Amino acid sequence: MVKTGTYLSGRGPYDSRPFKGTHLVDSLIFGDDFFRSKNQRWIDEGFAFGGYVAVNTQLGSEVSTLHSMSETLFIGAWEPLRKSNEAGRVVFGLAHDHTIGSQTTREFANRQGLVETPDDLDTSPDKTFTTLGLLAWEHEFHTGPNQGWGYRAGQLFVTGYFGSAVYLDDDRKFFMARPLATPAGAQWVGNNDIGLGANLLLWRGPYYVSVAAIDGKANRKYPQFDSLLDGQLLYLAEVGFERDLDGPNEAIFRVTTSHLDLPGQNPGDGPGQSLMLTGERRFDGEWVAFFRWSKSYNRLTADYQELLSVGTAWLRPFGFSQDFLGLGIFVGDPSNPERGDESGAELSYKLQLTQDISVMPDLQYWHRDDPDGQRTSTWIGGIRANFEF
Repeated sequence: MVKTGTYLSGRGPYDSRPFKGTHLVDSLIFGDDFFRSKNQRWIDEGFAFGGYVAVNTQLGSEVSTLHSMSETLFIGAWEPLRKSNEAGRVVFGLAHDHTIGSQTTREFANRQGLVETPDDLDTSPDKTFTTLGLLAWEHEFHTGPNQGWGYRAGQLFVTGYFGSAVYLDDDRKFFMARPLATPAGAQWVGNNDIGLGANLLLWRGPYYVSVAAIDGKANRKYPQFDSLLDGQLLYLAEVGFERDLDGPNEAIFRVTTSHLDLPGQNPGDGPGQSLMLTGERRFDGEWVAFFRWSKSYNRLTADYQELLSVGTAWLRPFGFSQDFLGLGIFVGDPSNPERGDESGAELSYKLQLTQDISVMPDLQYWHRDDPDGQRTSTWIGGIRANFEF
């Protein structure tokens, strides 16, 4: 068995499947043997892969038009370096988003009168976006029981490494609304979070420190060496506490800061900073409570300049251990001073139908009172169908 550090135990290539508690047949395409062989290949050969293909469809009450988009992710890891207290691997991640129909996510949100979007990030105006968001070398050194240090270098997707929250994650696995899927109050998230750079991390027991610097103005599509050489960087630092990681009583708390070093005049351009707090607590593997607060300073290019998201979830609803019933609530302060605070809630239920197929219906409510007296009150219903391999 390869020893792993705290910072990899919840983010490594090991697949938790096959699991019990699906609603229908064991599998539609891939069954128990497929996932067992995947995990055995990682143990024996140091090679792992996975990903998903999902389709999200939503309908809003303000203007009754459908919005649909597909998202595809493929990730892989190859670990050629394996020693008793040292490991090194190449990690790879490719993502593709495609708008289905005439409306992008931003256009759909505008028709509903919303500042933020009800389906995570804005889809590209070109209606398709492909990114090599991850291509890096990871190297870790273990200096004692549950302590050590490591680094990453290459094309990094830093949202996956800083301010990470299992139930408020960027892949819409549990909530679809952007305020409940990303720390949207930090101006670099979704704008300056993919690029060439390096990340250094040290951990001891449940505590860790992580720092990184990446290209602050990369095109987010592929490694851009000429842009990196300009020296306009995004700097990140995080201190955190992780106890019983992935266990029934998991407890997490993180403090994340950033500085984006770009020239220009504020608030639309120029340098900017952000602060983020993230927390999560599970209770006997049955319930979980979580929150995230993020705020931008100076550079107010994100839709929100401050966001608070809180929620709770039932992790074994009605006895199904792979299902998820969640309620998330948020309030955001828009960067546009002509908009009032925007708040809302989302109720979601993920049903694991087979080992590889899940569906997640959700219902969102959004509300905002602007300074000019205009009021927005919108209901949005949606469903996410996901095939994960």
